[in-house]
Order: sequence, then structure tokens, then C-alpha cells
Amino acid sequence: MKQASLTIVGITLKPNSTPEFYNILPNLCSWLLRRKRRVIFREDDRERVLKFFKNKKTDELEFWGNKEFHNKIHIMLSLGGDGTLIGVCRRINSKIPVLGINLGRLGFITEFNKNEYFDRLVTILDGKYEITTKPLFHVSIMRKNKVHFKDYFFNDAVIAKNDIARMIYLRIDLGNEHIYNIAGDGIIISTPVGSTAYSMAAGGPIVHPEVKGLVLTPICPHSLIHRPFVVPDTAPISLKILPPHHSVTLTLDGQVALNVDEQDVVMINADKVKKISLIKNPDRSYFETIREKFIFSKRD
Repeated sequence: MKQASLTIVGITLKPNSTPEFYNILPNLCSWLLRRKRRVIFREDDRERVLKFFKNKKTDELEFWGNKEFHNKIHIMLSLGGDGTLIGVCRRINSKIPVLGINLGRLGFITEFNKNEYFDRLVTILDGKYEITTKPLFHVSIMRKNKVHFKDYFFNDAVIAKNDIARMIYLRIDLGNEHIYNIAGDGIIISTPVGSTAYSMAAGGPIVHPEVKGLVLTPICPHSLIHRPFVVPDTAPISLKILPPHHSVTLTLDGQVALNVDEQDVVMINADKVKKISLIKNPDRSYFETIREKFIFSKRD
């Protein structure tokens, strides 16, 4: 589908610098600037970005604050792995298309690898691309009937024990209906996109990303009947810690973590406004990716 031409290009980098950046970044930025595109980085990344250019010209590069960077660019290029893409997805404006370029090992949801994206970038910047839209899921912790914490996740939210030799006990409800109480190491609440990550490793099913729902995958449950559930995302999920209480952590996408107190209620629901617009790779299909990454163990 023909979209508007994209002239303001944001580039977000994986948190850990890689030697590949010394070659990739100067070449990519030079290529974009020659095509009259503005190249934008986060102000927080200024020092390390400039190191990758050594003695090369950098006066045309721009550095913006986080709010402007995630809301006013025309397209975001994510250079890293799935974690880099997930991190920017949780912060970016829903209308901005995101192009994931894999510099990691697995690269399951990053649509393009480092050897092919240049071939597609010409037509993408001219507005010839398709996007797939995915919801973000909202998490809030209610403490004494007040919102103590709120954030989003794209892959999964995990409630897990901190103590090595202790089980935790959780009550899980969907809307007004009780699902089950579980005892074990915790539970993973996964989106369909995230079903191939921690949830799958813990025994959960692979769910096609077009399915509208969430996967509840117990972690080392102390009962054989506590199996993974796929539930609709039309009603909120609530989770409560049951006695005896032990130290528990909530983790979002493996990137945000905080302690959950015994009186807290964790609420999860699909956000009605905040979405993610991912640019699709026309040469890549979902089931082809499943075969390559998991059956044949191919890594980029």
C-alpha cells in the first residue's frame, strides 16, 4: 500500500554496543542523508553514537529528547534484536511505523536481517510498504484502591517468586470469572506475539499473532491439572497473591521489574488506544519464520 513519503528517520540502538555499529551506522546515515532524509537519534545516545563515526562527518546528524524522538519522527529503524524492538514499541507513538533490523541471534519479530534491509529501504522510504498492527497490553498495580504503578508490555508480563525454595500462591480471574488458584514458581501472561518466548519455553502453546487473546502459562506448577490457558483479551485479567505470602516480582518484557506486595492486585488488559505499527517483510511469512528459527534452528 502506498503511504506518505518518510523524510524524518529515527534510529534506535540496542543498549549494548556492538562492533557492527562502526560499519553499519556511518554507512546507513550517509545513505539516508544522500537521499535528503533527516537522521535522528536520542539525545541520550549522543556520546556513544558519535564514537561509531570516529573521524567521519557528523554535523548533519540530529539528537532529540525522548518525548520528541518517540512522537515526531516519520519512521523508526530499530537496530538490534527482538529486545531492542520491544523496548521502542513500548514507548513510540502508535502511528509511527517501526522497521525492525535484526543484529542479534534469533530475531523472531524483527522482520529484516542486516543483509537485506537496504534492498527494501528505498521503496519503504518512498511510502511503499505494508504494516501489521498489534496491541500493547496495559498493566496496573492497584494498592489500597489506588493506582500504584502502570506500564505496558508487548511480549509478556511475568509474576514470579524471588525465594529459591519457596512456592508462591496466586489467584487468577478473567473479568468477573475465577479461572484458578495456582501454586508454583509463578505465571507468564503472554501475548500471541510473545508466545514463542518465555511462555513457549515453559510449556505454553505457539499462538498465531493474528489471534486476539492472551496465554496464561504457569511456571513449574505444583499440580498436574494447572495447564496453560488461552483466554480472550476482551476482559481484564486480575492476579492476587495468596497466603502464605513470599517475595514476588512483576517483570514486563524482561525490561521492567518491580516488587509486588501481598495486598496488591495486578490488572492486565488490552489497551484500546496504544498500538504498534510494524513494517512487514514481504519476503517473510510467519510459518516460514517458525520453521527457520525453531525447527531448523537458523540464527541470523
